[in-house]
Amino acid sequence: MIYTNGNATIQIQNDGTRIIEYQDKLNLEYPLNLDIRVSTGCSFASTICKDFCHESAVTNGKDCNYEILKSKLEDLPKGIELAIGCNTFTEDLYRFLDWCQYKQFICNLTINQGHLQRDSNYLGQAIMNDYVKGLGISYRNSIKWNVHQFFLDYPNTVFHVIAGIDTFKDVENLASKGVKKILVLGEKDFGYNATKVDLNSINHRKWFWWISKLFKKFEVVSFDNLALEQLQIRRFFSDESWNTFNQGEYSFYIDAANEVFKPSSRSSDSVNWNDATIKDYFQQLQN
Repeated sequence: MIYTNGNATIQIQNDGTRIIEYQDKLNLEYPLNLDIRVSTGCSFASTICKDFCHESAVTNGKDCNYEILKSKLEDLPKGIELAIGCNTFTEDLYRFLDWCQYKQFICNLTINQGHLQRDSNYLGQAIMNDYVKGLGISYRNSIKWNVHQFFLDYPNTVFHVIAGIDTFKDVENLASKGVKKILVLGEKDFGYNATKVDLNSINHRKWFWWISKLFKKFEVVSFDNLALEQLQIRRFFSDESWNTFNQGEYSFYIDAANEVFKPSSRSSDSVNWNDATIKDYFQQLQN
């Protein structure tokens, strides 16, 4: 897909690669992608994730109002990428993804590994109908391995791991389970995990020392912005390569369940989404 955003021509390839072409200085009108939380609930909020979930999910959480969310997204250009964190898959979410396909948005969905088995029918159908382009699976070693081969074979499945929370050895072992692509997330000093981050812990240091081993284990190893910083990934790149591959951060976070815009999921600053449009809020952040 190719579309125009401000003075840039954006190309999204089938494997998710994004190419940005522009002259002089990049001047975007809209964000390149939006990180959207659609539910505050998670079945594992009081057990395996209760000590580190940066979004502070709860077992009796609420879903967003999808009709209001659609009204906020209505005027976005086709081709914009939506990174949707759902925890669990629902009928309402399925209908929302159908609407997003009509709008020609590119939807990437993140789901907790523990919810895969229960939600596999809806999720598999969404993938086969091309509603979901990229599937992110939040990996937890303490959950019994229940990942169906269909999801392992889907070429755009990416397992999300957390440097400092997940052990390096556990992540290495994912390759032997058939995992081909991983996204390494930094450990966030926010939510349930506030004040707990220790980058000098032995687990963090192993990640820092051994991260290059993963480059040979998996077809794709990617990083969020916090992991790029914590693991100092730039040390593996020349200046030219870094400037080519690192596209910066032209996005923001929508907590649709609580109806606010935030600079990121680990920011305490928020704006009620009735007080600004997506375009206006993005321009405020850029300025």
